[in-house]
Amino acid sequence: MTFGQRLRVPLLVALLVVVLDQLSKWWIVRMWPEPQSGEMTFIPHLVGLTYIRNEGVAFGLFQGIPQFFTITSLVIVAGLIYFYLHSLPAGDRLVSVLVGMIIGGAIGNVLDRVRLNYVVDFIKTFDGHFPIFNVADSCVSVGVIILAAYLFLLDRRKPVVPTLAQHDRHA
Repeated sequence: MTFGQRLRVPLLVALLVVVLDQLSKWWIVRMWPEPQSGEMTFIPHLVGLTYIRNEGVAFGLFQGIPQFFTITSLVIVAGLIYFYLHSLPAGDRLVSVLVGMIIGGAIGNVLDRVRLNYVVDFIKTFDGHFPIFNVADSCVSVGVIILAAYLFLLDRRKPVVPTLAQHDRHA
């Protein structure tokens, strides 16, 4: 399996995440041109929508240094791709999808930082007692948590599927 073949699924998932993320942010900004100018509730006290400008990272942490996080995000994406190609099980569809979710989420927020100098966040939970976030944040968080749990549970003594590097050594 070549690097290009191995990257096909993660890159398609990443593209889908970026498109969904950017479309959802576009819709929110069209609906409420000014931050915190409106709110929509789906489940009272649990889930709703509002619009804020986030100059930090996921969930509003570390405000005011968007350029730093743009560079950091791109370095992390490059590292994740390297790790995926050289250390993660080749041919594992779940790993491929999770890596694509993480890459797509990171790129979705990088696009905002480059274009706007902030990230559009809009998903409000628990009456605002949890930080407001977006589709990209969700994909990164869910992707990292499930990937970490999966790798933790994976029997490292006898890999189910060899990595691409292991496969190339035996070919």
